[in-house]
Amino acid sequence: MNGRNWGRRYRVSPGYGGGFGGLGPSGPVPPMVRALIVANVAIYLMQVAGGRAFLIEYFSLIPALVTNLQVWRLFTYQFLHGGVWHIAINMLMLWMFGSELEQRWGQSFFLKYYFVCAIGGGIAFTLAMHMMGDPWTISVGASGGIYGILMAYGMWFPTRQVYIWFLFPIPVRYLVIFLIALEFLQSIESSGSGIAHAAHFGGMVIGYFYLRWWGASGLGLSKLPGWRDVRRAYHRWRFRQLQKKRFQGGGGGPTYH
Repeated sequence: MNGRNWGRRYRVSPGYGGGFGGLGPSGPVPPMVRALIVANVAIYLMQVAGGRAFLIEYFSLIPALVTNLQVWRLFTYQFLHGGVWHIAINMLMLWMFGSELEQRWGQSFFLKYYFVCAIGGGIAFTLAMHMMGDPWTISVGASGGIYGILMAYGMWFPTRQVYIWFLFPIPVRYLVIFLIALEFLQSIESSGSGIAHAAHFGGMVIGYFYLRWWGASGLGLSKLPGWRDVRRAYHRWRFRQLQKKRFQGGGGGPTYH
């Protein structure tokens, strides 16, 4: 995508250019990130106020019920949380890594991507629990979407420095690689930790393919190579080999026209 088209589709705010040398991005919280935080906090307060049992029963992610056509759970589970620290960490991550992405992408694409990752994480969790023979395991939380946001941030700003425990700087791409490996290993076993690792891993994987494939034209990221790309690369390589053979003495020296 050329610069003119990119600028027409996405807004870039001059207030969002620095790294995370401080706690988080500078400037006001962008609209969709703010709306998601408000919605999550409001629903959590409803849980605390006495609606937890009702909300968990009808809106949490329960794989056995999802496959029984209660598919709305794939969307609603992301707005429920298991405790103060659960929602606090998720919303902190959404603000820290989602704010700059929304400023770069625009509100519509950001929100669509976030929900695609959250639903994708729910589908991954549903499939994993059925494969493990535990389809009545309950899952809540926005982590599928959050891990998708983290994946996107690592793809868009691979060399941006983040601080682990506020002490150790590391390029965000290495953090993403580490999390992918960690979530994959933990998602293939039932650890009993109460953490939906399959949803985390699913959100990251769906996010990656969405950005690299379906969303490629919108983000300026090239699509994954197909057969035509491989064949074109081979012909280019073959042409260079013939050129080298021609100009390096294979045909009696170069000719000039």
